[in-house]
Amino acid sequence: MTITGNAQITITDNDMPIVNDIYKINITSDLQGNDPALTGTNYLWDYSQLQAETQRADTLVVVSSLPIIFQYFFNNSFIFPNHKADYGVKGQNINIQIVAITDVYNFYKNSPTQYDNVGFAANINNIPTPTRRSPVDVEYIFPLNYNDNNISNSEFLISIPTYGDYGQSQERIDTVDGWGSIITPAGTTECLRIKSILNIVDTFYIASWNIGFSVPRPPQIEYKWLAEKSGVPFLKITNTLGIYQVEYQDSLRYIRPEIHFNFKLFPNPSHELITLEFYTSISRNVDIVFYDVNGKKAKHAYSGKSVKGNNTIPLPFSELKLSKGIYFVNVLIEGMLDKTQKMIIIE
Repeated sequence: MTITGNAQITITDNDMPIVNDIYKINITSDLQGNDPALTGTNYLWDYSQLQAETQRADTLVVVSSLPIIFQYFFNNSFIFPNHKADYGVKGQNINIQIVAITDVYNFYKNSPTQYDNVGFAANINNIPTPTRRSPVDVEYIFPLNYNDNNISNSEFLISIPTYGDYGQSQERIDTVDGWGSIITPAGTTECLRIKSILNIVDTFYIASWNIGFSVPRPPQIEYKWLAEKSGVPFLKITNTLGIYQVEYQDSLRYIRPEIHFNFKLFPNPSHELITLEFYTSISRNVDIVFYDVNGKKAKHAYSGKSVKGNNTIPLPFSELKLSKGIYFVNVLIEGMLDKTQKMIIIE
């Protein structure tokens, strides 16, 4: 249906997910009578009646936290610059008769010009196996506007020890075929609608038979509704031979990730300065406060923003104007997490 009073939005790289995001995704196969092919300009898509059958949480993890062999392929700007991913997303395990695929991660790269699926990694029969898409699967070209079109071709090949090889080639045909407003159980938002036709061919090589063959899949159609700052699609519907999978963001669209934090003070005791070294998984505001043995605030020594990863902050006693004695150093992370450690100032 057509609505009035809105203007189309533009989607850029700033609207894509970022590392450490967590999204709750509701999943169903019941479209509640909706036809996802319907679209238009200044259009209203009403999917407010969707009812989740299952749910998952997608966590965008930093690549450096994954096994070294995964990092070699997807965190290596020198050897594989086109495949250096911004984050990995945990996928689903796959178990078939001869192959067990576990600990699956899909890797994505975001840039001002495009958003790519650069490959995936998994343990295949307990063997770590990173697999680059070459060329990569370009999901979006930025800036993304109504009537934009793009065609992307991607491929990958996996070797399965003792069994053979499995590969896949994919043609992605994208069209931004609508804009307007969408309603889901998560609420209402302005959006662009992207239709993607995926033509996929699976290839197999069976070593014991010394034979290879290809199997084209039926065309798969994806409909995605993208909103500003929504990260992952607000709504995504996949149609394969009339069988639908519907994924939409929960009303709790974003979960604040857990903060991983540790720190140390050295030297301790000290007579000139101490150095605070700490690691935090998220960039957050940091406050450092000294308390005396009676619990009274002696000095607010530092206030500033940390960087994600390793941080070093020198704290010279000449500037702090603290006398010798025992103190408790409290480190507070954006009012949410605090750690305290005792230190001694000597002459």
